[in-house]
Amino acid sequence: MTTVVVTSYFEEEHLRRIREVDGRLRVLYREDLVPPPRWPGDHAGPEGWRRSPEEDEEFLAMLAEAEVLYDFPRGHTRDLAQVAPKLRWVQASMAGAGEVAKNAGLVETDIVVTTASGVYSGPLAEFVVMAMLQHAKGLERLRRDKAERAWRPAYVDTLEGKTLCIVGIGNIGRAIAGRARPFGMRILGVKRTVHDEDPARNHADALYGTDRLHEALAEADYVAVTLPGTPETHHLVDEEAIKSMQKGAYFVNVGRGAAVDEGALVEALREGHLSGAALDVFEVEPLPRESPLWELDNVIISPHSTDNLPGLTNRLQTDLFCENLRRYLDGEPLINVLDKKLLY
Repeated sequence: MTTVVVTSYFEEEHLRRIREVDGRLRVLYREDLVPPPRWPGDHAGPEGWRRSPEEDEEFLAMLAEAEVLYDFPRGHTRDLAQVAPKLRWVQASMAGAGEVAKNAGLVETDIVVTTASGVYSGPLAEFVVMAMLQHAKGLERLRRDKAERAWRPAYVDTLEGKTLCIVGIGNIGRAIAGRARPFGMRILGVKRTVHDEDPARNHADALYGTDRLHEALAEADYVAVTLPGTPETHHLVDEEAIKSMQKGAYFVNVGRGAAVDEGALVEALREGHLSGAALDVFEVEPLPRESPLWELDNVIISPHSTDNLPGLTNRLQTDLFCENLRRYLDGEPLINVLDKKLLY
């Protein structure tokens, strides 16, 4: 038997699907020992949640039996390899699992980590399109005029013919490209390496390596960042990169906050070099109350939650985990295996 321990909240219907994958599975789950959901489908739970000492002892007994974990266990991430000595594979509930796996000490072990890459791509892509549309159509001006009962005819813009630069054209980036293309946008993709048979070529009019990032940014009316959080991507979009964007460009980040120099971004927004931004991620989360981003009228702030779609994400999470469980039992390659060097 292969013992699977589910360490974050799951509804019974999804647990039943996991158990039904194969008779060789022993699935352990205790709802009272995992963080309660803040909303349907939430896997993280409230900030200050803790198990009692007695509950933690029971939870540790479950972890000691685990060969497979669904999600990183709250309260036992940094000592995971020690408290789960039989562990061979962790299926993360997040796409950007590299940082968590590194903090858990799994990068230097043989324990396989798989991510939820692709599960959140559609919702994140919709956020990017929403941001570009509201910017092009002057939604804030319309709302302001309505609030003031002011009839002020003005011109609007269009996405057609505009250039969108997607920095990090992986699963999320390709989903953005697929939704932006019908609006008649020109798509530029930036990725770590580019090769002739790159599947991203089917989604972009041109591909650039990160060594040509500034060149790509200079062509863009809109910039969407989808980068993972790794040492290599830290502040990749720095002051120089932001200055290379054309005046009036609009900026969206749905990747990781640490990929962007937030101070340089604030200055570019204040000075009018960038016309606005829509941000779902930040260097420090929750975004501190003293952050100047709260004061900028041309910034949309989303609390890292634009991909919280209860019905969809839990179903897709379960689909992915069940397929990987089947592959694991049959000795087949798993989907979304974390590259422990690149951390994505």
